Amino acid sequence: MTQFTAWRELQRQLPAPAPAQNQLLVVRLDDIGDYLLFRNQLSMYKNSPRWQQHTVTLLGNTSWKDIFLAFDAQAVDATIWVNKARYLTDAAYRWEIWLELRARGFDTVIAPSRTRPLQLDDLCMLAAAPRHSIGSVNTYVHESWNQASDAFYDSLFNPSNTQIHEFEFNGQFAAWICGVRYDGVRPTLDPQLYRPVAGDFIVCFVGANTRSKRWPAKRWIEFIEAYREHHGGRVVLAGAGKAEVDAAQAIEARTGAENIAGKVSLVELLNWVGGAAAVVTNDTMAAHMSVSCGRPTVIIANGVNYTRFTEYASAGIAHVATVYPEVFQRKRRRLGEFAYNYADAVTEDIASIPAADVLAKLDLV
Repeated sequence: MTQFTAWRELQRQLPAPAPAQNQLLVVRLDDIGDYLLFRNQLSMYKNSPRWQQHTVTLLGNTSWKDIFLAFDAQAVDATIWVNKARYLTDAAYRWEIWLELRARGFDTVIAPSRTRPLQLDDLCMLAAAPRHSIGSVNTYVHESWNQASDAFYDSLFNPSNTQIHEFEFNGQFAAWICGVRYDGVRPTLDPQLYRPVAGDFIVCFVGANTRSKRWPAKRWIEFIEAYREHHGGRVVLAGAGKAEVDAAQAIEARTGAENIAGKVSLVELLNWVGGAAAVVTNDTMAAHMSVSCGRPTVIIANGVNYTRFTEYASAGIAHVATVYPEVFQRKRRRLGEFAYNYADAVTEDIASIPAADVLAKLDLV
């Protein structure tokens, strides 16, 4: 909040606002997995009677820019791209983004993300200085942050069921703000727009953005050995960050599995995922990519934000199974089904999941 206050004070130096009629900005700055669960709703803005006379601009995260260009470029009229890491660390770059937002003269800004960072989404909305600002009731664990954030918006979406999966939430938000929503029953990437790799193989995505979400290398080795014993076939290791590249190399050395971790672009990874017989992945963007490609998917998860991202069955989406640690399942049984953050998850939790449990789920999907 101290940082937000300081940056908000800097914005007073921006030029005076000059909103132009029928200029709409949609702010979507969260990460790849979040975008994959949102992107089918993006075209609803231009298709909506409410917004079809507007010029629709997307403020997007460069991490998923290649996916947008391959599948969604026709969904909006214009784009502004933000490198999130640079925005948060480079004052000059951040100022350039704010200046551009102010200069575009947006009449309305819509921030549809369910958890909305004040320093990012909210400050970009405030830099744009629209006549109308629309968002969703914020869902940080700190209620004081939510109250501060929500106060900046004229209108807020408040779903009646806070436990709904992120895909369903995005559909409900689109119906609320646009009057129409994507009518598909699951997130979908058009198979005509990518090139699935041929062959009989499964993809094991060994990475995640935090250690407590990474199934350890020794467990992956046990799983691959058990999979080959029961099924045979090729196993392809995938990942993006340094930690998963290192893990994939260690797993490759022990199992001889094919390794594409750190060697392919995001769209090339999509081609591998789209061609796989099944995908086994930590709770990360690869899970949502696999579901979007219609692949049988097993998610290895520690339970953090489980109602939002890993409980696909609650959204009526088939051929997706999730394996949780027993320590989380005990807590879930004790506390009941609600969207708690389970913030005390540690690496040992996910490491406790045996390979046999993951293999059994794979046999079911």
